[in-house]
Amino acid sequence: RLRGVLLLRDVLLAHEDTPISEIMIPNPESVLDSESLEEVDGYFKTHNYLAAPVVDEQGALVGVVTRDCVEKAVSSEIEDQYLKSQGIVGGEEFRSMPVLVRSRRRLSWLSTNIVLNIVAASIIAYFEDTLSSVIALAVFLPIISDMSGCSGNQAVAVSMRELTVGLIRPTDFFYVWRQEMKTGIINGLVLGTLIGALAWLWKGNPYLGLVAGAALALNTMVAVSIGGLVPMVLKAFGVDPALASGPILTTVTDLCGFLLLLGMATMMLPHLV
Repeated sequence: RLRGVLLLRDVLLAHEDTPISEIMIPNPESVLDSESLEEVDGYFKTHNYLAAPVVDEQGALVGVVTRDCVEKAVSSEIEDQYLKSQGIVGGEEFRSMPVLVRSRRRLSWLSTNIVLNIVAASIIAYFEDTLSSVIALAVFLPIISDMSGCSGNQAVAVSMRELTVGLIRPTDFFYVWRQEMKTGIINGLVLGTLIGALAWLWKGNPYLGLVAGAALALNTMVAVSIGGLVPMVLKAFGVDPALASGPILTTVTDLCGFLLLLGMATMMLPHLV
């Protein structure tokens, strides 16, 4: 900044006999006072400036915005979204805060999650006979749940970021779904083949490998679809995507994963026992 000031001083001294209007830059770059934080951040990403003038719709100067201030504001917003996605409701939390306040904030998230987990667990209870007949299936339940959840969380992160910087809007529903399905099909086939091969080698039963691999492949496609679309739907309805995407994704991927694995295992039960 100091270097910029010195350069400006040198220019003014070199043109001290010239009217100031003749050495000013005509139509300088500027940002509108109505632009969002994401749009201003995008402006500084494409322009190597330390600051920019802020003008109103009539082109009148209303202030100056600096790159540092924008970067700090964006960083603060990303941190807030991360805290919400991890279940820290109500803003920042520090261990110096009253313990009851911290407990209440966390319980508002955890109590919702326990209800949703009970719903997912009911699928396992429904297929209790299948699970008791093929105990090996129990090993793949957490694997399919965790792997699908990771895939879905990746899609959530991308959608949240693109919504933040304005690359997508809630109306870009089918575009996001198509892009996520392309990734989901490839990753699903790779992960499904891997886990299917391991299941086959472990028990020597190709049908167990087929069931485990197909369940993971299909649930990966479901997970990335849900993960990519849920933030957009929540945004369209005015609900904070960072706060609600996680529980919805976890519940849906668990339900679908358990249903796919145990449902296909039930249909192929004679080949598994």
